[in-house]
Amino acid sequence: MTPEPSRRLSASARWLWRAQGLMATVVALIAASAVGSAAPGGALWQLLPLAVLIVGVGAVPELRWRRWRYEVRDEEIDLLHGTVRLTRTLVPMLRVQHVDTTRGPIDQVLGLATVVVHTAAGQTTIPALDEYDAGLLRDRIAALARTPDEL
Repeated sequence: MTPEPSRRLSASARWLWRAQGLMATVVALIAASAVGSAAPGGALWQLLPLAVLIVGVGAVPELRWRRWRYEVRDEEIDLLHGTVRLTRTLVPMLRVQHVDTTRGPIDQVLGLATVVVHTAAGQTTIPALDEYDAGLLRDRIAALARTPDEL
């Protein structure tokens, strides 16, 4: 049996996800304001942004960061992630077509990047890595994905 992955994401991942949760809170506040004035029980709708704030900014980023693990081995990429439900994904190196890194605006502020692994079945991401580490990981996966006749 393959051991579970042990490498963690950057500690700054929590701040990235908190910022995303804060943006969701703003959207919930706008929706609650619009719906609250027209819907019955309008005062209850005003609690929606508070609930989104507590869950999306407080609890979820910490729990998500604590559960996210990855490992890159010679034959596979092993991912373990989830907030409530844990998902374990194994991506065989032989299936990797190409790999790249991406950085959104908040990632750039926090010095983070996401490694994106592309296969015929779609893409798999390893989010919120320190920018330097993401570059090293991208290069390592690209090297491992090469077939012997390409070397």
